[in-house]
Amino acid sequence: MKVLVTGSAGFIGSHLCERLLQLNDTEVIGIDGFINPSPNETKQRNLKLLLVHPRFRFNQADLRKANLARILDGVQVVYH
Repeated sequence: MKVLVTGSAGFIGSHLCERLLQLNDTEVIGIDGFINPSPNETKQRNLKLLLVHPRFRFNQADLRKANLARILDGVQVVYH
């Protein structure tokens, strides 16, 4: 299953991604615009383990400006 998680660099989003990646058949795409309230350093720290996972792909993008057709290609579930 291919899953998109918005806000994946935040506290809740990053933990959701970690949990989803425990499911063997799940590929996770994270997207985050690094928009407040959390400092960028905190968001980078939240992503650290995710970025090295082979079934995780990250897009730093603002949803209001992102090419959603490209990002959503093949996605079956969206967590927002």
